[in-house]
Amino acid sequence: MSTEYREFQVFVKPVGARCNLACSYCYYPWKKDLVAPPPGLRMPDDVLELYIRQHIEASTEPEIFFSWHGGEPTLAGLDFYRKALKYQARYRPSGKTIVNGIHQRHCNH
Repeated sequence: MSTEYREFQVFVKPVGARCNLACSYCYYPWKKDLVAPPPGLRMPDDVLELYIRQHIEASTEPEIFFSWHGGEPTLAGLDFYRKALKYQARYRPSGKTIVNGIHQRHCNH
């Protein structure tokens, strides 16, 4: 029996374009002005749960990767990521591993 894997990465922006780092090398400093701010400061819980469920369902490899991107993804706060881990545990199929990464740029001011 052949097992076919379909590796893919989805970068999710839990706080959109918001960033508080003001790095001198930023290629996108005006990003916050491009779109009207959504209600609240981060991705709503129902969207977070739906995203996690659908991402897990679409993954065929033994490791499922979540890449949290920004703006500045840590602006979502610890409670946001605790909730993400709870949803990942709820939908993780037996025998699969979930790996989380945060795209964080080092900033020298």
